[in-house]
Amino acid sequence: MNVKLSTAKKMEVQLDTVKPYVDSALTFEELQALFDSRDIDLATLEEGVLDNASYFDRIFARCGGLADAVAEGLKEQGLDDFDLNAISCDGIEECKKTLTMKSKNLLKANFIEGMACVGGCIGGAGCLTHGAKDKMQVDKYGQEAMEKTILDAISILR
Repeated sequence: MNVKLSTAKKMEVQLDTVKPYVDSALTFEELQALFDSRDIDLATLEEGVLDNASYFDRIFARCGGLADAVAEGLKEQGLDDFDLNAISCDGIEECKKTLTMKSKNLLKANFIEGMACVGGCIGGAGCLTHGAKDKMQVDKYGQEAMEKTILDAISILR
């Protein structure tokens, strides 16, 4: 079963181009409600190890994570001749401003990461916690990755 955890995905899974591939979309609040309904206390469960994701795979949920991963991907692929000029938009207002500037040729960025929620997905409406601490937790989780590069993580899947 393919389940996406995101408020934004709630609309996306209704698209005809997505419906065949995704069964459901849940917010973290809904996921927590499911755990609660079954009396599952995550804090009491044995912690497992996610061993097939690099730092860059693990930081997508925070603003700047995707831009960081794109830069790393270009580096790992040896595409040094491409001059990445990324900008990460933190919140819907910043996204709107950045896209308006780009449409008027007032912005030199060639990659725009648009996070509608302030802070990225970790600041989204369906999250259980919010704040700067969450970004630090995402980065810490990324640094715990056994695979240090994106290519290392992909090689495990082959």
